[in-house]
Order: sequence, then structure tokens, then C-alpha cells
Amino acid sequence: MNEHSLRLDPTRLGRTLDDLAEIGNRYAGTPGELAARDYLLGAFNALGLAEVRLERFQYLAYERGPAACALSGPARVEFECHPLQYTATGEAAGEAVYLGEAAEGDLERIDARGVDLAGKIAVVHSMFPFDLVSILEQRGIAGLVHICETPDGIVGNFTGALYPPPLEAPWDGRPTAYCGVTISQPDGRVLISALTDGAPAEIRLSHHGGYREATAHNVVGAIPGRDPGQVILSAHYDSQAEGPCVYDNGSGLASLLDTARVLLESAPRRTIVLLASGAEEIGVWGASAYVHAHAREMGEVAGMVNLDGIASAYPAHREIWSADAALLELAVQTGRAQGWEPYRVMNVRSTFSDHAPFADVGIPACLLWRPDYPYYHSRGDVRALVDERAVAETAGVSAALAHRLAADPTALPQRVGIP
Repeated sequence: MNEHSLRLDPTRLGRTLDDLAEIGNRYAGTPGELAARDYLLGAFNALGLAEVRLERFQYLAYERGPAACALSGPARVEFECHPLQYTATGEAAGEAVYLGEAAEGDLERIDARGVDLAGKIAVVHSMFPFDLVSILEQRGIAGLVHICETPDGIVGNFTGALYPPPLEAPWDGRPTAYCGVTISQPDGRVLISALTDGAPAEIRLSHHGGYREATAHNVVGAIPGRDPGQVILSAHYDSQAEGPCVYDNGSGLASLLDTARVLLESAPRRTIVLLASGAEEIGVWGASAYVHAHAREMGEVAGMVNLDGIASAYPAHREIWSADAALLELAVQTGRAQGWEPYRVMNVRSTFSDHAPFADVGIPACLLWRPDYPYYHSRGDVRALVDERAVAETAGVSAALAHRLAADPTALPQRVGIP
């Protein structure tokens, strides 16, 4: 078998997507998460993977509570909101300052105006509000209003702190020093209008969620290789807090299972480890715990391929993300060989998914996906919006890449200095 002949089966993928949609929401700590874990454990055993097991880890669980957000004053406006998970609980009030995406240029603009953010409520548009923690804490904000981009007035579910997660008590950095909420796109327009009409505006917000120590599991199996070395293929099985979450990450889980089925026939030289990780959406906890628990083995890992948000029914761009230039080039070559030409190739360190902890210990890790999905992290992420043929096409490239890494030790340059 060679990587050019690898093809995933859309029909099989569709059946797994149906199964996961029937399980429903898989937020960490819920019955749905446990049902998904057991479903995957059974699927790994049914496939005949070797060394199938559950690996336990601890994490700081979030328990959702009420949240509120309102413009104060005579023209008081209350906004529907969701709590921004892993931000502080309590109440905050202060003058609101719009920071755009809170990118470097946005902050330079604020600084040029002499605006001190200490004690104020920051209002931001950002796909990744968790990447702003250190910046906003250093500037002493009192609270954060995150405007999501979900259509239809839906308020999405996001976390205010993500990676790297603390792996044990006292859970340093969780929660953040400020409390936060997420509001919808239409309400965001109303709020921004109020902030740009020339008069100071005050926001009051509250967040009354809770935090507790909890246990979750990674589901692990392997396709044994005949030579030393490993390749890791991973997909997270938890979800955000609402809806069946079929794109994120039912598409990755279906791809993981069908890729395992195909690669079982490949007789790889390197062992292929199949990792279904837990608690990704709230902190990349499962993958981080796996890297920590297997630290002595990390020097054997030739590469990691992440399956997350593979594709939907929307005509999204093809993208490849990796901090490792050599793996990035190999992924581009593999995609082109299958007629999968990437639109965007990102040679950057990223923190939003399970490839991050592997990359941060020096392992070449990548994500191939089609991410332009409007119902990301919302109850709108349903089965009807995920096309199994698009998933098969994109995940097929990841399968081919994993096969090449496992079959050809010369596919990547020799690594040195990996712990």
C-alpha cells in the first residue's frame, strides 16, 4: 500500500457521524462525553487495534452558571450572553473600550490615544479570546466582553483561557484574573455603536459559573510497526457546551476511525498510535496530559497529525498549519499528490488544538482542515451541515501523510535534541 492509494469511505464516515450526532453533546464532564468515550473504546477494540486502553488524567472542570451583560445608564440595554469559560466568577463594571481583535495594531492604537485599560471593560472581536489572557491581565482589565461571529444571532460557547493548561492543583492561571462573557454578532453591533457615538459608556457584567477538580480519559490504541519509532494520529472526542457538535469534532473522530481501518492493512514500519483525546475544548488537557505522561517516549515520535474540524458542507478553503517547516512541506506535497491543493499554508506556532503540546516539545505536528465554518462552537453545528464526502477528501490527505511518516523513515529530516 502507498499513500496515493489511500481512500477513506464516505459511507462509513457518514455512519460514524450519524452515531456521534445521536450521542449528542459531549462537553467534558457530561453523560455525552462518557458515552462518546465508551463508543470509541468499543470501536478501537472492534477494529482490532493493539494496546487499547483508557488513560486517566485530572483537569479543572467548569460548571456553567448564569451570566449577564448590560450597558448602564438611562438607555440601559441588556444583551443575551454566555459565560466566557475559565474567566473569573463574580461581577465587574467599568468604562467600555473597544479593542477590535486586540491585535498588536489595535493595542498600539489604544496606546497612542493614551487610554489606560486598568479597571475597564475590554470589548473584543476574536476567534481565540484565550490567546489574549496575558495581554489583558497585564493591562489590568476588570472584565471582557467577547463578540462572536456566529450567524442567526446565536451566542456561541467559548473559553477565556486554553493552552497551556495546568496539569495539577492549584491549577495556576485558571480562572483568569477578570470575568468575561460572550455576546452575539447583532448585539455586538449595538454595543460598538454605543461605544463610538462620542459619549462614555459603562458596562456591567457578571459570571457565576463554578470550578472543580475532575477526571477524564484519553482513549488510546495502536497499529504496531516492525521497526522502532511512532507516528501519532489524534482527534479529540469532547465538544463545546451546546449542540451535537458534528463538525467539531465529529468529523475528526469519524476520520480517526476510518483512517485506522485503512492503515491496519498497511503493515507500517513505525507504530501508529491512535489517540482520542479528552477535554480539548476547555484546555487541550487530554493531549497535554498524554505528552506529559509519555515524556520518555516523545523522542521516538516522528510526527503527529491532528484531526480537528476536518470539513463541513460549506465551500471552505483548504489549510495546513504546522510550526515545523519540513512537515509542512511534506504535507503540501502529500496533498498535491491527491489533488488537494492548499489555499493557505501556515508555518506558525498555534495554541488552539491538540497539535500544540506535541509541537512545543519539538515533535513535528500539523493540522490539515477546512476551517471556514460559520457555526463553529455553537448549537448550530449539526449533522446536516457536515458533508462526509468533503470529510473523506480532506482526512484522506491526513491519512496519506500519517502512512508516509510511518512507512518511510527518510520522509522527514532526522531530529535532534527531543526530550
